[in-house]
Amino acid sequence: MADIKELFDMVTKQTEPDLDSWREQEDRQRKLARNRRIGAFGIAAVIVLLAAIAFVSLRGGRDDGSEPAGTPSAPTGGTIWFSYLDIATGQRTPIGATMTQAQLTEVSPSGESVVFSTCCLSDDAIWVEDLDGSDKRSITPGEMNGYAATWVDDETLLLQGREADSFEVGQLYLADVATGELTQITDLPKMTNRAWVVRSDVSPDGATVLFHLPRGKGEDVTWDLWTMPIGGGEPAILREDAGFATWGSEGSIVFLRSMHDFAGDSIWIMDGDGGNARRLVGGGGPYTWPQVSPDGTTVAYGNAGDVEIVDVASGEVTSLDASGDGPAWYGNDTLIVDD
Repeated sequence: MADIKELFDMVTKQTEPDLDSWREQEDRQRKLARNRRIGAFGIAAVIVLLAAIAFVSLRGGRDDGSEPAGTPSAPTGGTIWFSYLDIATGQRTPIGATMTQAQLTEVSPSGESVVFSTCCLSDDAIWVEDLDGSDKRSITPGEMNGYAATWVDDETLLLQGREADSFEVGQLYLADVATGELTQITDLPKMTNRAWVVRSDVSPDGATVLFHLPRGKGEDVTWDLWTMPIGGGEPAILREDAGFATWGSEGSIVFLRSMHDFAGDSIWIMDGDGGNARRLVGGGGPYTWPQVSPDGTTVAYGNAGDVEIVDVASGEVTSLDASGDGPAWYGNDTLIVDD
C-alpha cells in the first residue's frame, strides 16, 4: 500500500472536471421514478373520478355544503414527492417537508429534521428542514457550494464545501445548524476531479471522521478511504478502492467498491480499523449511497435506480417498491423515499 505522501501526490493529479456523469445518472433515475409516478397518477386519477361519481350519487343532490362525518381534510402545499415507507408493510405516509430538489438526504438523530443537498444546480447548497415543514434554512453561505452533509449531533453537521463556480474538491467543515458558522477541519491539497463529491461520516464515538478522496484521471478515477481526528490532524489511509462509506452503530464501516460515476459494483462491510472486509451485496448494480439503519442491522441503498435493503447478519436482500439512489432512514423500520 502506498504511503501517505505518495497517495496525496496521486490525489493532487488534476483532471478536467466533468459533471455529466452525475447528471446523467440522476437523469436516468429521475426518469425511471417519473415514469412510475405517471403510472401511479393515472391509477389515482381513475380512483378519484370513481370516488367523485360515487360521492355525488350518495349525496343525492344535497347542496348544503356539508361534508360527511369523518371525511379527512386534503393535504395542502402542492404535490408531495417524499414519503415515509414502512419497509415491512410497504405502507406510505406523506411527509410535511417539501425538500425541493433534495439529494443525499439524512435524518437528524432526534428524528425532527432532515439535511440534504440540492445537487446539481447552479447554486448547490446544504439545506436543513424540519420534517413537518415548519422551518427550512440554508447552511452553506452564498459564496460556497455544499454537498453530502451528515449529522454529528442535532446541532452540528459535517459537510463538504467548495467555492461556488469552482471545480475544486474543496474541504470538510463542521457547521453549526443554528448559526450556520463553519469550522474547517481538513487541509486537503487543491485538486479538480470529475469525482468531486466527497462523502464523509463521523464515528459512533464522535472522535473520527471518515471520508473518501478521488485518485487518478478521467475514466481511471478511483476512490480511497481516509480517516482523521474530528478536531483536525493528519489524515491516514484506511482502504484503497473504496468510497461513499458510512459507519454502523457498532463501529463497522459499510462502503462501495470499484467506484465509477458515483456508484460501485458491490457493497462491503468491514471493521472500523479496515480489517475483516466481506461483501454484503454484489452481482447487480450499479449500487449507490448505502445507509446503515440506526441499530446497525440493515443497510439501505440504490440499485440501478431501485431501492433495496440488505440484512447485515444474513445477507438477505429485499427489493422495495420505491425508486431512487439515496434512501434515508427514519428509525429502524422506515425509510424516506422520493417517489
